[in-house]
Amino acid sequence: MPVESIILIAVAAVLISASVSDVRTREISDVHWMVIGTMGIVMALFSENILGGILCAGGYLMFMLFMFSERVQGRISAIVVTLGLLLLIASSLVSSSPYPIVTAVMTMLFLGMFMLGTMKGGADVKALVTLSFVFPAYPEISYVLWDPVYPTSLVFNPAFSAFFIAVILSTVYAVMMNLRRSGGTRISSYVTTKEDAGSSFVWTLENVDDDHVRVALMIPFLVPLTTGFLITMVLGSPLFAII
Repeated sequence: MPVESIILIAVAAVLISASVSDVRTREISDVHWMVIGTMGIVMALFSENILGGILCAGGYLMFMLFMFSERVQGRISAIVVTLGLLLLIASSLVSSSPYPIVTAVMTMLFLGMFMLGTMKGGADVKALVTLSFVFPAYPEISYVLWDPVYPTSLVFNPAFSAFFIAVILSTVYAVMMNLRRSGGTRISSYVTTKEDAGSSFVWTLENVDDDHVRVALMIPFLVPLTTGFLITMVLGSPLFAII
């Protein structure tokens, strides 16, 4: 079995394990993302360009420290992130490969979304960042429907494509559930009792009265993300269908 296929299966297994935890408790151990991130570091070290691979692995390591080390806080975190970006840029220059830059852009996009509050789950961000380590480019395997098209694949890369599909799936699910629970009046929230809200996976938005609150679903985003990843790896990215 090709190495890329083994890595794909291993990453899928980790994502499925994380998805199960997300559904059950909405809490996911960082071990999942450390495993995927470590795969990315090892893959970088074994790249054809030795110096470029070392620089790329160093950049990944800096972002791993930022995400997982409790000692990386405040100004130190800014230094670590900046160093990670510089190492990835240097790797791209040394190896004449655009993919370390792709990873840098994706990493800052996902981290930025989390910091701005447009993505709430820390585990979701860590999953996407580490996925961009392992798959900055599409693996050389056969796709059922949509083959990657270079250089468009730099933008519609695996991590972004999986994220895009996950957003669509989670939005459709949320709208359907909110319509059902709100009696067809709301697509983004619904009203429930405080007792039910306290025992459910929801975000509390506002108090309606002494007994009721308006809530939004706390969607286990890793489930649609894993689905998006599998679709992208097996069928190809549907984003290529628009070009």
